Amino acid sequence: MKITRKRRLTCLIMAVVMLLMMPLEAVARTTEEVKAEQEALEAERQELQARLEQLKEDTAKKQEYQETLQKQIEVLEDQIRTARNDIEELNASINELTMKLDASEEEIADTIGQFKERVAAIYRAGSVSSLEILLNSNSLSDFTMRSEMLSTMSMRDQEMINKIAEYMDATKDEREECEAEKKLVADLKKSMEHKQKELDGLYAENAQAIADLEGRQNDTNHALEQNAEEIQKRDEEIQRLIEEERKRQEEEERRRQEAAANGNGSYSEIGGGGETGNVDWVPDGTTNGVSGFNPTWPMPGVTYISDEFGGSRGHGGMDIAGSYGTAIVAAESGTVIRSHMADTWGWGWGYHVYIYHNDTYSTLYAHMDSTAVSTGQYVTKGQVIGYEGNTGDSTGPHLHFEVWQNGTRVNPRPFLFG
Repeated sequence: MKITRKRRLTCLIMAVVMLLMMPLEAVARTTEEVKAEQEALEAERQELQARLEQLKEDTAKKQEYQETLQKQIEVLEDQIRTARNDIEELNASINELTMKLDASEEEIADTIGQFKERVAAIYRAGSVSSLEILLNSNSLSDFTMRSEMLSTMSMRDQEMINKIAEYMDATKDEREECEAEKKLVADLKKSMEHKQKELDGLYAENAQAIADLEGRQNDTNHALEQNAEEIQKRDEEIQRLIEEERKRQEEEERRRQEAAANGNGSYSEIGGGGETGNVDWVPDGTTNGVSGFNPTWPMPGVTYISDEFGGSRGHGGMDIAGSYGTAIVAAESGTVIRSHMADTWGWGWGYHVYIYHNDTYSTLYAHMDSTAVSTGQYVTKGQVIGYEGNTGDSTGPHLHFEVWQNGTRVNPRPFLFG
């Protein structure tokens, strides 16, 4: 009888261990939806790739080839953007499931601890049977006491096993879902790395295809004239927004001072300069800048400057180029006076963000893949405001970063590098 109980206890222990090692057969609905979404995008990408191969052979269809190439780029960008959003959502779900499982485990922590001690005790006891314990009794009262003790221990063991089995059964779905989502996040990250390499190659190929098609001088001149008009309009728009925010903050300050009463440095632009390419270090915004404006590097981890301020074509900012989808942060704290996601052109800037820092300084972040802030929102220095993209008048993913001083565009380099 006692040997049978011991075998039953061993079988239950093994069952608990096997339950912990069960393979994941059930995948949560959320992961199935994510996979379906990724598979649909991948199917579209493969279809376009097949079409590209057909068009590439026919030199008479260069225009169609370039347009298809651009669509392929957009699909890859969409895949990377969707994967990034999926990863963020899955990580939030994983955190929620982990907190839920931790709370459930906390409730049973004492039982698990006692169960471990009991298993260790059984192991240390070796082959000593319950019968031997009873036969070693010195008297009838000792025998009775030992018999009752063994019965109590057996019941207690069974209660602990039942409680642990109930916990394992109750949390089975959450544990499997959490593991499935972790695996999917890892797979999505690997996929993003592969897509990024493929996208970099397409950007270069697209730039060459565009260059091959641009042989029409009249069209080019017309485009330049339109571009000049658009630049003037967008500069006027920035100046208007900066002035409106300055007046709004001055009015708020006046009202604060009135309420309080009722209740009781300049920087000079020091020129352009700087060479394109990788920089040895990027500023952290602790020792650079000037009083009232001490910006941090707007693309953490990215050190390649693809174009500087000024030059022969009068470039109005600093271009910083990293991998598509790299996070962009606010260089300094301030109020978002525009977060543009209405159309991908956006005055040539594509998706872009303006931030008003004070009555002297403002910054612009252009060609984003998407913005992460809204107009009127106050952001802190280093806060993610969007992701690097290729929208607007752009031939490859990069951040176009501008500094405005007293309503005029100036060189960002002196503020960043001192």
